[in-house]
Amino acid sequence: MINITYNGWRNRETWLVNLWFNPETIADIEYIEETLESDFYEKMGDSNIYCDMIDFNAIEWEELKDHIRAEEELEAEYQKSKA
Repeated sequence: MINITYNGWRNRETWLVNLWFNPETIADIEYIEETLESDFYEKMGDSNIYCDMIDFNAIEWEELKDHIRAEEELEAEYQKSKA
């Protein structure tokens, strides 16, 4: 089985969302998802310049949320070790 990733993320689309939006909370990710769906996908449909550059359906929203959860756990462990 071949493991193909993009800069450590499952695919290029997910990496791009993390790179450009730099979400810091799960709420940020949910806002980004809603915004992308309403502003780009629903309003412009499948035939627009953005859909030529990125497959919005390929974005792994759960992977982004898991990344935030892992960061929060690391921060909590760090804070606990300082106490």
